[in-house]
Amino acid sequence: MLPSPARGLRRAELLTADPLASVLRYQDLLGWVPVASDDGALDCWVGERRCASVRTPRTGEPNGWRPVFAGAAHDGSLTGPEDAIALVVRGRAQHGPHAPRPRPGEPCWVELATADPGRADAFWAETLNWAVRAESPGADYPGAESAGAGSAGADYLVDDRPLAGRSDGAAGAGWLCYFAVADLAGAQDRAVELGASARRRAHPVLGEVLLVTDSLDGTIGLAAVERWGGSAAR
Repeated sequence: MLPSPARGLRRAELLTADPLASVLRYQDLLGWVPVASDDGALDCWVGERRCASVRTPRTGEPNGWRPVFAGAAHDGSLTGPEDAIALVVRGRAQHGPHAPRPRPGEPCWVELATADPGRADAFWAETLNWAVRAESPGADYPGAESAGAGSAGADYLVDDRPLAGRSDGAAGAGWLCYFAVADLAGAQDRAVELGASARRRAHPVLGEVLLVTDSLDGTIGLAAVERWGGSAAR
């Protein structure tokens, strides 16, 4: 268990077979400035804050996105129920409810999809020292429609502030990282031009969102928000 809660994200991490090609796509879509790091990864920045790191997977690592939570006593990897993976690192969070508001291209929310919310809550909340706040029955989290009547999502809280969400019954368990954009329609057009699929949907925290899926990199979410979690009331 961490001595104090994980208070936000340090960055998102993408494992992909072609880091340079992926970075060029996201540079075009999100305005990231890529910089080669000493460990061979490509770090992606908005201003003075690193938003993502992109590298090839090591043996046994799956491709795709995963969050990197800040506030651990040491660096490491966590594998929760249904093989949902997140990283933890030492130091301050760069993105989250206690960090500056997200600018376009920066992380603005992170959400766990699971078909077993009880096990997921027990693992992630205990391991990362979060509180769990259940939503009202039937809350329209992504994936709730496939979980049956009365299903609901939840928030993971740190210092009574929502840091992450949890959706029930979504197809494909794991963490989904959302990034802020200034113009959702423009981002949708650009994503399609870059060869990705882009699907809009309503989200109970972020409002209207865009899910962008690349055949090699998996899925990220985009939202036209100016604060972590999208709503001042949460």
